[in-house]
Amino acid sequence: MSPYNPKSVGSCKIEDLIGKGGMAEVFLGVQESLERKVAVKALLRELKEDAEATERFRREALALATLQHENIVAVHDLIEKYNRLYIIMEYVDGVDLATVLDEGPVPIDIGLIIGSELASALEHAHFRKVLHRDIKPANVMLSRTGQVKLTDFGIAKDQTRDDLTREGFVVGTPRYLSPEQVVGDRADWRSDIYSLGVLLYESLTGTKAYRGTNQAEIMVAVAKGQRRSLRERAPHLPRALEKIIDRCMKLDPHKRYQRATELRRDLDRLLAAVLKGNPAARMVAFLKERGQVEPDDLTLLASDEVAAVETVSKPSTVLSRMRVEINVVPPSYARRVGKALLVVLLVLICLSGAAAATWLLAPDKVQQAIAEVNVWIERSRRELREEIPPVAGDEQPPSPRGGG
Repeated sequence: MSPYNPKSVGSCKIEDLIGKGGMAEVFLGVQESLERKVAVKALLRELKEDAEATERFRREALALATLQHENIVAVHDLIEKYNRLYIIMEYVDGVDLATVLDEGPVPIDIGLIIGSELASALEHAHFRKVLHRDIKPANVMLSRTGQVKLTDFGIAKDQTRDDLTREGFVVGTPRYLSPEQVVGDRADWRSDIYSLGVLLYESLTGTKAYRGTNQAEIMVAVAKGQRRSLRERAPHLPRALEKIIDRCMKLDPHKRYQRATELRRDLDRLLAAVLKGNPAARMVAFLKERGQVEPDDLTLLASDEVAAVETVSKPSTVLSRMRVEINVVPPSYARRVGKALLVVLLVLICLSGAAAATWLLAPDKVQQAIAEVNVWIERSRRELREEIPPVAGDEQPPSPRGGG
């Protein structure tokens, strides 16, 4: 057994290499005790002496262990062998969204399914104080059984732990980062929401939101919000959906959705209008159309259910006729306005109280002041009448029935 390429890790037999990134490589494995496929993610050999990379890899496993959600890839174990770390995780038999988008944009209903399920994943992760910080098509898997899975929490931030990222240091893929991330500011829930908006923009238009000849140009474009509008890129998209994505991608975090819950609810309302049936079945049907799924791969969904799924033939027409109100005023702004109105109300109450106290303590002086004001008003009205003479045309015309 080679220390560099072990044949097994724990109870898992390691088979083929199926992917490689900047920090880790992923193998297909088989957990023999349960007779199921797993993904074995291994820290790159050249990084095993890198303390920061090792700690970040360990934290990815710990973050995933706190998350139990159907739209987030599950972790089964963290194992150290030959001074190298391995994460045993759920194997998603499917295709990543980036590969799907190579063939062109997705239909509106598929985009809504992807957006809704990813927003649900973020809703759960944020509740558990975990930021993903690297949402992009390559980190989204569409399984052959119709599930949408958020993967790769390699640079995720668990807010219950110290941050490994140095202040002012940018981590992630610039094209999908939020403006605050590309300038080195601290990310929060709204940064993930922004990145999801960028992903939806690309999924529904088939084009990148931000372009540039190098990373620096892309980062400048992101920081300044220099992109073509959705209306230009995809004029067929209904206004309701356009408003949702635009709100996700606001430069000012206070103007975005403040919680993934709000985003999920708006996407769900649109999805309910155009899809009558099982979203997973619709996803499988779509993957079959794109040549990503063969009929014998339908292991969890019955073929007849996939065939029977109902979808609106022209969802853009249906959504354009809907009276769907998307809340464009962020709750934080509404709270600030509410606080201002409350302050004004308190001031008025204080003034009213002061006036009442003055009346009770010195009623004679209050009555004298009121009398003086009335005298001044009456004198001013009298002087005004004397200064302005009557106009000749202002007299009452004679009655047509009057005498000659």
